[in-house]
Parts: sequence; structure tokens; C-alpha cells
Amino acid sequence: MTAQNYLVGIDVGGTFTDVLCYDLADKKFLSAKVPSLPGEQWRGVLDALEALGIEHAAIVAFVHGTTIATNALLERKGAKTGLVTTEGFRDVLEIGKCRRLIGGLFNIKFVRPAPLVSRDIRLEVPERIASDGEVLSPVDGIDFSDVVDKFKAEGVEAVAVCFLNSYVNEENEQAAEAALSELMNGTHICSSSGVVRERGEFERFSTAVLNAYLTPNFIGYLDTLVNELESHGVAAPVNIMGSNGGAMTIERARDFVVNTFLSGPVGGVNGAVRVSELAGQNNVITFDMGGTSTDVALVSDLSPRISHANQIDAYPLQVPQLDMHTIGAGGGSIVWVRPDGTLEVGPQSAGAVPGPACYQRGGTDPTISDANLVMGRLPTERKLSGGLVLSYELAEKAFKDVAEKLGVADADPVRLADSVLRIAVAKMAGAVREVSVHRGFDPRDFTMVGFGGAGPMHVFLVAEELGIRNVIIPRFPGHLSALGQLLADQRRDQADPFKGRLREVDTGDLRARFDAMREAGATELKADGFGCDRQEFEYICDMRYVGQSFTLRIPWQPDWDSNEPLRDAFNERHEQTFGYADKENDAEITTIRLTAIGLVDKTELSFEPETAGEPLLEHRRAWFNGEWCECPIYDRSCMQPGFSFVGPGIIEEAGGTSIVPPGWHVELHGSGALVCEYKDEG
Repeated sequence: MTAQNYLVGIDVGGTFTDVLCYDLADKKFLSAKVPSLPGEQWRGVLDALEALGIEHAAIVAFVHGTTIATNALLERKGAKTGLVTTEGFRDVLEIGKCRRLIGGLFNIKFVRPAPLVSRDIRLEVPERIASDGEVLSPVDGIDFSDVVDKFKAEGVEAVAVCFLNSYVNEENEQAAEAALSELMNGTHICSSSGVVRERGEFERFSTAVLNAYLTPNFIGYLDTLVNELESHGVAAPVNIMGSNGGAMTIERARDFVVNTFLSGPVGGVNGAVRVSELAGQNNVITFDMGGTSTDVALVSDLSPRISHANQIDAYPLQVPQLDMHTIGAGGGSIVWVRPDGTLEVGPQSAGAVPGPACYQRGGTDPTISDANLVMGRLPTERKLSGGLVLSYELAEKAFKDVAEKLGVADADPVRLADSVLRIAVAKMAGAVREVSVHRGFDPRDFTMVGFGGAGPMHVFLVAEELGIRNVIIPRFPGHLSALGQLLADQRRDQADPFKGRLREVDTGDLRARFDAMREAGATELKADGFGCDRQEFEYICDMRYVGQSFTLRIPWQPDWDSNEPLRDAFNERHEQTFGYADKENDAEITTIRLTAIGLVDKTELSFEPETAGEPLLEHRRAWFNGEWCECPIYDRSCMQPGFSFVGPGIIEEAGGTSIVPPGWHVELHGSGALVCEYKDEG
């Protein structure tokens, strides 16, 4: 008998914690969903493992997506952080770009969020590096004892060292970091050049401060998680999902907390890429709707777009992460009435507890989930994932209460619920436009992949709003983020400043710089256990036309013997993005980047029907297009490849319900995914 070994991926969301486990012996998946526990995410992780009912000692791989860093920032619960910077630059964090990073332009009540480091603990030292890297004023003679005394008196728990031009020469920063570490033994010290070596003092300083601010709490969580897992018999190494779409060791996660802001959502994109590949679709837009938020991303030719100039809350973040757009619209988003008497949805969420009114857990506010229930699209007679039994009466009462607040007490709760969904769909369609139209892509050229606990319920409506005619619903849609974590390779990103006009850049010099970066990346991967046969490298040049202030990321190939292919690729990307190419103007490289990838063994995705039987469960009255209809309800676990129907229809499965409006043709693909096409020409 083959010994049982398990690969485990766990995604902690704002409402639920999802776990997906792959049994290497039986080649099948196990899944579970439990409520998330705010402030104690590790308890939700343990609860999810217990719900699987597997032998913990048999777990051989464990990948975890977490929102610890994001939550700590949004709730301002990071460590008290001090800043050591170049003389004359203590106010860089506060001055910034002299523009609003959040808040509407016409919001007369706008108050700019305060920097994470108060001015009294932003301390200056007389050091200086020139723009070409020359050391003008070294730190060797600086006595840091006064700085340390000030920090200790103020109770500083973490320190960021951010010097001018350190991206060119980090010598002074490293020396200062070493001196502070010796004097402040046990305090986390973070240098900006150790986190990101790129131009832009404001963005680099902000990123380093974020890393320092979040590290103590994050390390505390990781230590608690590892200890609890070990006490429960889990001996497998813990890997953490990174925002760049790859996993990283727990040791690296401790040093680069800012690489974990999208730790959960990127797993879903990874899973969507694999599912789309099996279904024969290369260009997709991922639509991940959970209980709290909706995350969307664009995948072109099976490659998710990566962004290096990002923002978290009100703070710039200059690290590579998937180009995703998030809005506060999830199944638990609360329906409320604005002071001007108009209807609004979200971003506040009811969470898992008390949850939507229909959950029967004490919630009284109507939510998007309540709207679907009132419209007959969710069951009341069968338990949902996590043992939930929904109450139609409580959902209906919640909408009647909203109708009274709107001043239309006699309004039909069903039509009010329909209006709520239209508002939510409009918001989610806007998020899709952010990652497609605003990036130079036509969403109609893409297939939408709907997943997350609420994604399959709304993806068809969003697709119709955008004119998208193809949709994919993966197997285990509510657990796709956890699946993506199981499939995640290890990724290491490097950036190196490079300045030169393309006509003047020597191709050999460019190749030599990339070769040095590749050697460093290969060494790191080898230290993590990845041999040469399990290493891949991607090369990128940040480019712009001479005179521009923004750049585009252009792939570079090692076998190019001139710069002409790079120039052509830049012109093509510029025209695709902005509608024109200035071929008479020279282009220049500002930064070169290398991604070192450690390839992990991929699980063989095979989704065989779980049970034999008739997929049709019943017919239920459901609301579509302004009227009631008798809608067939299907059990996905009984569907065989080739099974098809034309909407309307509702498909139920563990962890997700797919709501198919009229006009959509649905077929179960051999890969296990539901491949859907809109064919109603009327």
C-alpha cells in the first residue's frame, strides 16, 4: 500500500479560510472551508487542517497565503518605526509627490494620511552619496549613539535606514545598518537598498519604511504559526506566497514582508492560469470574488502582468507584484443608504461573523449574498460549504428594512435586490476596465475566469456588462487560490539601475550585466535546493522614449545580438498601450530586471466526476431579466465531461455556486472546467 503524502495550500481570506489538499497516493483533491478569525489567522489555518481530517505528519509541502501585512497596515497596527536618513531629507516621506495618493480630487473633507514615521523620530545624519555613486561623506566617523538613545527613549521597535542615491551605492546604508544593529541588539533594522535598488527617493523610502513597520508583527505571526503547526504534527517546511506570483521560503518572507501584500489573491491568478491552459485559453481576465472583496487581473498569453510601481493604501510600494485591482465588493458587502438617500453597496463587509442576515449568525444588514437568496439563486433547504443553512425570511426582512430607509416601504424586496446586484456588477465591471482598457487591452478579446466563493455567482453578469462572450468556471472555484499556491514556483526578483540611450548601449555590456544578475539568482536558487535543471530566468528592461517620465517593461532575450529587437518590442508595446509609437525618437533603458524561478514539481490536475448519478437536482423558481422562471439546479459533482445545457441554470458544488443567466451555453470540458459561451444574439 502506498503511503499517504499530502500537498497543502491554505488561503486566508477576509471571511473564510480555504484549504485544498492534494493526495499524492490517490491523486485526488480534498477541500475544506472554515470561518477566518480576525487577529488570529493561525487558528483558522489549524481549523482548516482539522476539517480536512488528514494525518498531519503526512503533509510534505505547505504553502500559505496570508493577509497579515495588509491587515496590519490598514488597521495601523504595525511597529513603532524610526527613520535614519541623509541630512536635509527627513521630510521626503511627508512631501512625497505633492499630490493626493488617495481620496477623491473634489473631496473637500480630504485629510491626508500621516506618514508611518512621525517627524520627531525621523533623524538625519551627515552622510552623502553622489548621483554617480561616489561617496562624498562616509558614515565611518558618525557616532550613532545619540540616534539610538532617541529611538530607545521613544520606544522605537523597528528602524528604516534610507539614504540619498543608495540605489547606486549602498555602502553608507550598509555601514549605518551594521552600526545600528550592534547598538540596538534585537531591534529590526531595514535598509532601503536591501529592499529595493531603484530610483525615486520617495518610493524607495516609503517601501523601506513599510517593510520595517510591518516586520515585527509579521515575524510574530510566522513564529506562532510554525510553532502551532509543529505542535500539531506538521513537519513540512512552510512557504509563503509572494505578491510576485511565486512562493518564498519563510526565511525570505521574514526579511521582505512587503512582498506579501497580495499573498492570498495571487494564488488565484496562478490557479486560473493553469486551469485556462488546460481549457485551451491563453488570454484571460481573472475574476476572484470572495466574501469581502473582488480582485481582478489580466493574463496575456498565459503570463500575468507584473507591476513594479504600486501603492498600498496611501503609501507607494516599489516591489514587483501582480498587476491586480481590488474593490470592496464581495458576497458579504453590506447594502446601505447614503445620507443623500441613494442606495450603495460596500465596501463595508459583514464578514463571516455575524455575516449576512441570511447566515443566521446575528447579522441584520442585507448583503450581496442576501440579494441572491431573495432572488431564488441560493438554496435554503441544503447546507452550503462550512455547514451554513440560509434563511430566506431573514434576508427578505433585511431588504424590507432598507426599503423603509429609502422611503419606499412598499417596495418589492426582489426588485430591490436586483437593483443591488446591478450596482455591484457596475462596480466590478469598472475594476475589470482598470486592468484591461486602462492598460491598452480590449476586454472583449479575453475570457473571464470566475472563482472565489462568490465569483461564479456574478462572473456572467460582469461579462455581459463588458461584452465578454466566454467564461470559465474551474473545479473547486472557492478554493482556486489555495490550488494556485500548490502550483507556485519559487521566485526571486532583482533590479539594477541602468542608464543609457539605446543607440549608445553596447549589447555586450547589457548582456554582461544580465549575466551577473543571473549568476546571483542561480546561487540563491541553488541554496534553496533548486538544481540547474530546475531553474528558469526572465529578463526585463524598463524603457521609455527620451524625455518621458514613465516606463514600460519590455522582455529581453539573451540570444539577441543587437538592440534592434528590443527597440522594435518597445515601439510595439508603446503603440499597444498608448496608441502611438515615436519611432524617430530614441529610447532609453532606466532599469534592468531579472526574475529567477525555481521550478517545483506540479501536481497532475485531474478532476474526475466524484459521484455517479443524474446532475439535475430539481427546479427552483429564480429571478432573471426582471421575471421569475423555473430554473434547473445541477449538482456539479455528478457531471460527466461533455455534459451541457443552455441557461438559465444554477450549478451547486462544495465551495461555490455558479449562476448562469439565459443565453449562455455551458459545457463540462475534459479538464474539469465549465467552458461557457454567450450565444444569445437577441
